[in-house]
Amino acid sequence: MRQHEISAHYSEQCSAFIFLFIKSEIPGNACSTDTTPLMTAHEINTAPDPCAGCSWVDRLSPAHHRIVGCSLAVISGILYGSTFVPIIYIKDHGRRNDSMYAGASQYDLDYVFAHFSGIFLMSTVYFLAYCIVMKNSPRLYPKAVLPGFLSGVLWAIATCCWFIANHSLSAVVSFPIITAGPGFIAALWGVFVFKEIQGLRNYLLMMLAFCIILAGALCTAFSEL
Repeated sequence: MRQHEISAHYSEQCSAFIFLFIKSEIPGNACSTDTTPLMTAHEINTAPDPCAGCSWVDRLSPAHHRIVGCSLAVISGILYGSTFVPIIYIKDHGRRNDSMYAGASQYDLDYVFAHFSGIFLMSTVYFLAYCIVMKNSPRLYPKAVLPGFLSGVLWAIATCCWFIANHSLSAVVSFPIITAGPGFIAALWGVFVFKEIQGLRNYLLMMLAFCIILAGALCTAFSEL
């Protein structure tokens, strides 16, 4: 691996560490006694549990929220970073005559259907398992169903473009560059739309993290020159 690519990977790790210190302004407890009715049909004189219908996540303290969130983000990043590993493996071994993948296509878009089919099948399995665990009473937000499908279409188009970028630049170069852009846009949504990130300290930390990410992406891009 060349020096520019090593610098890019270190910048990604450094920026991820900085993001841990950016605090969200969302209240730690989603359950509030303000939304609890004063009287219920079945119980008059007993005080209802304000978090009776909340999940275990809502019952966590702000510190535990952060630990769980960061841990799941790391796990998600590891799995997400392994998305293209099977394709890269097949392409690399396709150049070898003694491999079972000899003669495999070197064009990344040829693997899009298998890639998407695998994601669809596993998502179906996960949803069925969730339904079983919830005893056929899954928690769904109806207004998010259609936007979810539209989001999937956008994701499919973006992933196809990512396949083309991998073919042109190689995954080592394209991955840091492509992941930097959506992260920056998501952070801007958190600042200007959802108001999750507030305060001068958080703004400075976020700008520092993205300056480091941008520097790493530029190093990765220059590594091909």
